[in-house]
Amino acid sequence: MSRITIVTKLRFLAAIAPVVLLIASMILASGFYLFGAMPGLLQENQFGAMRASDGMEAAIYKMDWGRTQPDGMEIIKGQERRFASWVDSARSHATTRDQLDKIEQIAETANPIFDALRKGSAGDDSIEPRLRELQNLVTDLSAANESALSQVVTRAQSRARIFIAIALITGIVVPWGAFIFLFQQAGLINRNLREARRAVEEMSEAPSRSAQSLKTIDEKLAELGFPKPNPMLAE
Repeated sequence: MSRITIVTKLRFLAAIAPVVLLIASMILASGFYLFGAMPGLLQENQFGAMRASDGMEAAIYKMDWGRTQPDGMEIIKGQERRFASWVDSARSHATTRDQLDKIEQIAETANPIFDALRKGSAGDDSIEPRLRELQNLVTDLSAANESALSQVVTRAQSRARIFIAIALITGIVVPWGAFIFLFQQAGLINRNLREARRAVEEMSEAPSRSAQSLKTIDEKLAELGFPKPNPMLAE
């Protein structure tokens, strides 16, 4: 019958501590990689989405201004292409459902307005309110972009707290816990071995006390996980 001896406990601790530290090291390494890559991810997605909404807003202003210029049609067509390009850019950098919904709403609203710009005259007052409506949709998209950035920051802060907790546990709790456990077990081994040594000395000095000394040795070995075999379980 297998028993959990003090040797088993020490071997288990010797095996489990490096495993815990190894797993924690892998998690922390992935966390450091993530935070190192985060500036690039922010620039690629969130900042890209913000640049796209700013570009749409600038194109709307230039189209509104171009209506009154001698070469207004060329200005409108050029800015229309730029606006479409910014819409595609915003769509590729969107990371939330809210952003995608607002981008689709902008695209659907913009097409008839641009048709009216190409066909209408410079003095057509009905186009101005429609451009303002489109501009409001772009403003809503900018708010959605800021919300997406806030979500990224919140997730990063949450993960940072998790990594800090892992670092504290593996850097403080595990080593010190292992030290305290080993210190206690070493003290137990020391006490029991001293008692066993004293019992052996008593046996050699006073043979008449051999029975009591053997009982003491047996008790100390049992405390260390080596009890006397049960004769009922003997083969």
